[in-house]
Amino acid sequence: MKSILLTVLSAVALVVAAATVDLEAAAERVKERFDGRVLGGKTVTEEGRTVHVIRVLTPDGRVRHVRVDAESGKILEEPGK
Repeated sequence: MKSILLTVLSAVALVVAAATVDLEAAAERVKERFDGRVLGGKTVTEEGRTVHVIRVLTPDGRVRHVRVDAESGKILEEPGK
């Protein structure tokens, strides 16, 4: 029973690790979504969750800070909406 539990936990850990989005991938996602130029980015922890904060210059000349969940890659909110 114990070995089955360890096997399941190991499989879950692999799935979570595979779903992790690095800063570069998050920046590329934001660049494509906003059709802009990435100015920079950093990774922070917010309420126990790892988040990439990407600064992007949009075609209309605005600099936006876009938050991307580092585990799922989902854009957490789109500025201006």
